[in-house]
Amino acid sequence: MKKLTALLLCMLFFAAVCLPAGAAVDKKAPGESVKIFITYEKSPNTEKYVDCKVEIIDSADGGHETLVDEASKIKIRGNSTSSGEKKPFNIKLSSKTDVLGMGKNKKWCLLANCYEKTLIRNQMVLDFAKDIGLRYTPKYRVAEVYLNGKLNGAYLLTDAIQASSSRVDIDTDGHEFVLERDARTDEGTVYFTTKRYGIRLGINEPEEPTDEQFEWLMEFLKNAEDTLATGKYADVQKYFDIPSMVDFYIVLEYFKNVDVNTGSTRFYIKDGKIYGGPCWDFDLSSGNCDADYYWDYNNRNTSGDSTEGKICRCLWFKPLFNFAGFKDAVKARMLELQDTITNLYADNRLGKNRIDVLTETYKETFARNYAEAGWRIAKKYSTLEHAPLGSYKAEIEYLREWLEKRNKWMLKDLELQSELIPTSDSPYVINGFVITGIAEKTRLKDFAKHFENKNVTAEKYDGKEISDGAYISNGAAISAGGVTYTAVVPGDAIADGRINASDYAFIKRYYMKTVESDDVYRLAAADVNRNGRVDTADYAMTKRHVLGTYVIGG
Repeated sequence: MKKLTALLLCMLFFAAVCLPAGAAVDKKAPGESVKIFITYEKSPNTEKYVDCKVEIIDSADGGHETLVDEASKIKIRGNSTSSGEKKPFNIKLSSKTDVLGMGKNKKWCLLANCYEKTLIRNQMVLDFAKDIGLRYTPKYRVAEVYLNGKLNGAYLLTDAIQASSSRVDIDTDGHEFVLERDARTDEGTVYFTTKRYGIRLGINEPEEPTDEQFEWLMEFLKNAEDTLATGKYADVQKYFDIPSMVDFYIVLEYFKNVDVNTGSTRFYIKDGKIYGGPCWDFDLSSGNCDADYYWDYNNRNTSGDSTEGKICRCLWFKPLFNFAGFKDAVKARMLELQDTITNLYADNRLGKNRIDVLTETYKETFARNYAEAGWRIAKKYSTLEHAPLGSYKAEIEYLREWLEKRNKWMLKDLELQSELIPTSDSPYVINGFVITGIAEKTRLKDFAKHFENKNVTAEKYDGKEISDGAYISNGAAISAGGVTYTAVVPGDAIADGRINASDYAFIKRYYMKTVESDDVYRLAAADVNRNGRVDTADYAMTKRHVLGTYVIGG
């Protein structure tokens, strides 16, 4: 990714703290890590819960009182992760308790992320799913876990996926369910295989369905699958909540979860429809899997690039894609989410990228996971994870590049063009997600001629549309239906597309400190000479431009 100039870096900084009303803002991490102390006499195992004492301290000073439960229970959780050296756990408190404002429940999960060197893949997916509106996405807090007084490293304290008013809000006494794709497990819950598509599912909730509930579910799924196979799209929508299925598909496919067709992929039935989600278990995603173990995922027989290829055209998504309406909905949503997707790995109008927000927020916690708890960044803890790259920085940059390439591959596969592409004679320069080289009184219709994309659109930063014949103002949002870029018009401090006495007056008064402003767009325009600050040269150049003795950008 191209480096931004000092001006553009400044612009993104201000965008993170002061975007105008109606615009998106930089998303903060949930807070610094909490401290969890677990004390036990008998070591936890995978078979049954053992007694323990749990103490949870809100070390981030989020206003939550310290929780101490002398009568808790603990058990090693997970399938493949349960065999890792750094064990994940389930905790059962002695009573339903609101933990750190995440809701009143007894059961909580501690995800170890043993096979995931960046320690942020699960957080990133949960944040993304919540941001795009997937209901019942598990809440989490990053935690440092101490076992019998010894630091065991960074964990993720999360909801368990279960029926609850603060988790998956369904009526377990009625015809509402949480289902999990499970191709292998044979015990612990009620399993069945759908008749038409042969999808093996487990009933997570209710834990013990009645005969009547089970019979209703079998009939409902039979009708839903028959409609998928032989019905019209309008009929399919009576059984499937399309918006959630579209969003869930995008999450699964974009992050490329290895478990999508084997386990941890859930759906829930509520109000007579099937919904996608909640999301769960993304440590082995986004390229973090072994090329020798996962041949197809890593395209060993073709390109060898794991950012390529479809992995989620399975389960009910496969027949859904037979309907043009569903495919069109995925394409439209993929374009709509471009700013959110690109903000995962790159700074843009939404502010600082999510990778940097997470790694900076939890920098000390992650460092202690390796330096003090003793987990090794260069050690491969499972045959499932990709070969370690030797340093935390290398792992982060691998993830960043993977997410960017994956986005571009998916757009290409869906036959979408998201980025603005300048023509060979374009006077405009795209630097990151900012467009420079725009002079005053540039009309949108003339600007658009210098891009290969059709239907280039623009909005002022207050959200008002810029018509074809109107001027592009400083701070305008430019797109062609996908990624949004910010227009920089030097000198246009008032943001009307022109440079006049009002702009000069503002720039001078700001420099003389007789007026204050933290408006990102005004300050970007006021820095006429692009040296990262507003100084005498800026208002002198603006004055000369207004008098006609100098042309800004000329």
